[in-house]
Amino acid sequence: MNEEGRQLAATAEQNLLRRCWYWHDARWFAAVAAEFGIDAANRLNRANVLALGQVEMRRLMKALGVEHVDGIAEAMRLYEEARRLYVPSSFMEADIEAVRDVGYDVAMRRCYVHENIVRAGIASTYECAVFDRIAGWHDARGLPLAQPMPARTCALAAGRACRQRFTIDRPLLKEST
Repeated sequence: MNEEGRQLAATAEQNLLRRCWYWHDARWFAAVAAEFGIDAANRLNRANVLALGQVEMRRLMKALGVEHVDGIAEAMRLYEEARRLYVPSSFMEADIEAVRDVGYDVAMRRCYVHENIVRAGIASTYECAVFDRIAGWHDARGLPLAQPMPARTCALAAGRACRQRFTIDRPLLKEST
C-alpha cells in the first residue's frame, strides 16, 4: 500500500505475480541455453514443466477437496480450473473438446509462450513445453496418457494449427456425460 492508501486490485496483483514468474522462467531458460546449449535447455525445461504441472494439479485438487477423477467430464472441469488459475485467458486462449470417453483435444488460439519465443528469436529451436504441463496435470489426476508428449517446435510460430489430443491410457471409472 502506498501513502495515499492505494493497493492493487486482486486481478492486477495476480497478473503482476504471474508476469514476474514468467519473466524468471524465460531468464532461466536463456541462462541454461547460453551455458549448456539449446538442447540441454529444451530437455531440462520440458522435464521441469512436466513436474510443475504435477505439483500445480496436486495442490489444486487438494485445495478443491478432489481426491480422484472419475471421468473425462471431471478431468475437463479440473483442466479449466487449472487454466483459469495458472494461465488465464490474458496469457493463453485455447479451446477444449471432449473425444468420447477416452480423452480431449486442446487447440491453442493464442499462447504467451509462442509470443515470447518469437520475440526472443528462438522459435525455430525452442521445444514447446506447454503440453508437457498439461501432461503433468494428467499424472497428478491419476489419468496417465497413452503416449508421451512429442518433442516439437512451436506450431503457431511456423504458421500451423497448435493442437494436441490427450488420450487416457486406462479405462475410466465412469463414462463421460
